[in-house]
Amino acid sequence: MMDRIFNLDNPVMRFLGRAFDMMMLNILFIVCSLPIFTIGASLSALHYSCLKMKDENEGYVFRNFFRSFKMNFKQGTGMWLIMLALGLLLFMENRMAAQITDASVRPIRIMIYVAASLWYMALCWMFALQSRFVNKVGQTIKNAVLLTFAKAPRSIGMLGILALELIFVARSSGLVQSYAILYLLMFGFSVQVLINTQLQYPVIRELMPNDEDDKPAADNQFTVDEEADVSALGYTPLPKDEKKPGADNPGTGK
Repeated sequence: MMDRIFNLDNPVMRFLGRAFDMMMLNILFIVCSLPIFTIGASLSALHYSCLKMKDENEGYVFRNFFRSFKMNFKQGTGMWLIMLALGLLLFMENRMAAQITDASVRPIRIMIYVAASLWYMALCWMFALQSRFVNKVGQTIKNAVLLTFAKAPRSIGMLGILALELIFVARSSGLVQSYAILYLLMFGFSVQVLINTQLQYPVIRELMPNDEDDKPAADNQFTVDEEADVSALGYTPLPKDEKKPGADNPGTGK
């Protein structure tokens, strides 16, 4: 009986192992994001690790995280600085609008909230794409915006999950709020990205190279249906087992 309890294939042990992985990923993300400008590389690494869990059920979280962090540092940082500037602009616009008590400013604040929602949804797609594909920064940002609208139900789902978490923390009080904040510090970022990858995974898989399918793309335009493939988004990933020259890059569509 003890052998069954401590068997690594036991569902309880698998759950505990995955919970430990998520806690470590969350700590890694927070520590590697402390300089602020490195948040982009950390987000790429976190998405890569969570997608690998979904794709291959691998538990090498440290190796996956740091490999992706290193290989996506330059582009991830560039994309994050662009998104950070846009986010700060929206924040400042909202602060200025909040100081105006006139009712006529309400439509402006609604537009700011909509823009902030689109900003977050595009951010989620952006670093999921960056973690698994090779492309230019501008093209990745463009594709993330396209996916935000093309896969609107999935995008809204990711936004809704974040909103529920924030509302719960904001409306809770006392001991409940303390536990909620503790949860966010221990698991918040990694679990959020893991849940997002459940929504992103089918789309990412469609964009991955398929060794068994040699059919050329039907056209060179991005389509909004569920059959969109990697060539339609402008990606040219390497074959599954081929490495980018000079690097073992997780952003090659592997």
